[in-house]
Amino acid sequence: MTSEGQARSRSGIIATIIIVIVALGAGMLTARLLFKPRTDFSELSATVFQQPRAIQPFALLDHHGDAFTADSLSGQWTFVFFGYTHCPDVCPTTLSVLNSVATRLADAPDATRFVFVTVDPERDTPEVLNRYVSYFNGEFVGVTGEPAAIGELTRQLGIMYMRVEDQGDPASYLVDHTASILLFNPEGHFQALFSPPLDADTIASEFLAIAGAFR
Repeated sequence: MTSEGQARSRSGIIATIIIVIVALGAGMLTARLLFKPRTDFSELSATVFQQPRAIQPFALLDHHGDAFTADSLSGQWTFVFFGYTHCPDVCPTTLSVLNSVATRLADAPDATRFVFVTVDPERDTPEVLNRYVSYFNGEFVGVTGEPAAIGELTRQLGIMYMRVEDQGDPASYLVDHTASILLFNPEGHFQALFSPPLDADTIASEFLAIAGAFR
């Protein structure tokens, strides 16, 4: 091969290497753009899990006496709050906030559901819950069940509650409990947590950001 031919061959090899390097670089950039998180949730007050948490099966009852299971959380975004009907302040205040959230999200593109799970199943029967949640919103769902089943569900989700006895009247006990609102995605996985102080405008706007990112 002549020196001129060798030079052309080397030039061709160098050009091929450059093309390969450029292609690899473009591919890596494309991959980064495709797989980077669609939204930075660090600016939100809510705690958003980049890896939503699946929960183990459970069996409870809604306020109509129908089964309420892990599958009941699927198919829509679900806001869940744990409390009890004899709660003097936190629960009625939070359910009022959730009613305002429901109003703000009435025309949102993503379906939503609002669930109130009792941590006082001894007093909160389906009938009691029916009257209670309906007072705040006719579409809200009240959930009760066996104490052991509720205890297992709360342990999965990190919800704390403790019965506080009234020495003067044992029947008038209170229950201290976590006051946060949990958000489940349409796959039924624990997606986000809204902690007090709770504001309806903030919850509604942040929900739209979260749901939009995972749509």
